[in-house]
Amino acid sequence: MPVQAFSARFSRNSDSGIAHFHQLDEVTHFNCVVGLINGTTPSVRQFLNVPYAKPPLDELRFLPPEPLNQRNETIVSTALGPACPQIPSTGASIDTEVVTQLDFNGPTAEDCLSLAIWAPLYRKKELVPVLIFLFGGGYTTGGIEVPYQIPAQWVQRTQSQIVISANTRVNIFGYPGAAALKYQNPGLLDQRMVIEWVQQNIEAFGGDPERIVIWGQSSGAGSSDLLNFAYPDDPIVSGFISDSGSVFLNNQKSDPLFSNFSYVAGQVNCSGDADSELACMQKVNYSRIETVIQDYSEAGNNPLKFVPFVDNISIFENYTDRYAIGAISNRPAIFGTNLREGYEVATWPDDPKTTSPNSTVANAFTAQAFLCPAMLTAGYRTGLGLDTFRYQYRGNFSNISPYFWFGAFHGSELPLLFGTYGDYRGPPTVFETEVSDTMQDLWLAFARDGAKGVEKLGWKSSADGDEVNIFAEMRMRDASVLFPAEKIDTACTQSVIDSILGGVNPFSTIV
Repeated sequence: MPVQAFSARFSRNSDSGIAHFHQLDEVTHFNCVVGLINGTTPSVRQFLNVPYAKPPLDELRFLPPEPLNQRNETIVSTALGPACPQIPSTGASIDTEVVTQLDFNGPTAEDCLSLAIWAPLYRKKELVPVLIFLFGGGYTTGGIEVPYQIPAQWVQRTQSQIVISANTRVNIFGYPGAAALKYQNPGLLDQRMVIEWVQQNIEAFGGDPERIVIWGQSSGAGSSDLLNFAYPDDPIVSGFISDSGSVFLNNQKSDPLFSNFSYVAGQVNCSGDADSELACMQKVNYSRIETVIQDYSEAGNNPLKFVPFVDNISIFENYTDRYAIGAISNRPAIFGTNLREGYEVATWPDDPKTTSPNSTVANAFTAQAFLCPAMLTAGYRTGLGLDTFRYQYRGNFSNISPYFWFGAFHGSELPLLFGTYGDYRGPPTVFETEVSDTMQDLWLAFARDGAKGVEKLGWKSSADGDEVNIFAEMRMRDASVLFPAEKIDTACTQSVIDSILGGVNPFSTIV
């Protein structure tokens, strides 16, 4: 049953700047959710730790999420909940070495299935659209608590939407690939349950259950596209936004022998037939499982990969076939990439302040993993008559990209969308603010009114001239300008396209 979570009034603690919201409804079978506001964004209600499913503990570990039992209790939601178990990345990159505000570095726990809601302080006469953000992290790391990805300032500025982020399972706990399991992708099913929870409950916060957009970045963008195919007849959401990711990123895993899961099981004394192996692994302390995976990688082996698993239920082996039979929802979508995506994964230079990574490698990765998949996606979708909008982000702002070679690296658009771009390394420029406002307004227009919303602001679908919206064209000082796609896609040679359609994983071949 839905929760009752809006507030009729609030009390403010003048010392802390925090206001606690009370649910005043007399209907006792609804939950009460207590949130807060703070002095930084005083026109934003924040509900930061709302459970959306049963804790995935014991016999529920590795299984699809289960709905919460209705509880007649107050949920205190004034601090972000822990992310799901994960192993921090050890490789040097822009996120881990310099722009750490794009990297998750919060607490973790196995009782982790919670979401956070940022909503305007006062309920509108009309319900507002909702954006659900799915974090990146290669399906192995990530969570809500990423400094650059807190949307309070965006909601403070517009007062016109609700933004939600959710903790979902990653790594072996989200994508186990175990022989005894029917559903191999509980992490993706967590994301679907978030959507279902929002549909059932968001009206209590002032949100419109008919206008929910799922928006992800990197692996979150891949998840957004995967969900588009997993639920073609009942997507629930009104649209999809994929920042730097799609089903053509090709980092799904096919492991018919279930070898990775069995290896970990053997290391924790859980070998046996499929059922006993699973039952044993559900009893092992989760930190012990993490240690096995981490030790394997630190011994110099290629990492054990626990990523979206081809089960032909929620993840499919061949997405060109899915396009061919039209097994995709009819909702509009935005797909975009950044100009210098590959510099995030290329080998970190010895002296990054004076030396850049190998540009040939970085640019090849950008084309193979992001740019050309976006081109292919737009083409396939247009062929099915689906409204599709493409962008390329080119921002190069010193408070986000402080080293000379960073530019529009992977994830660098997110601070502008979340409104956090001025929080670190100095104040923003006027042009940076203009770009941020432009992108935020387009994302909001898409959430509010789908394809019609962004078309009213001048963004054409790929079916109308095949143009790409360039954000932050630095030389022209244009916040948003349309370029012909053929000028953007020059790196998408036939050999690159053949490699993508052949299922080659760029992570295993380019870097």
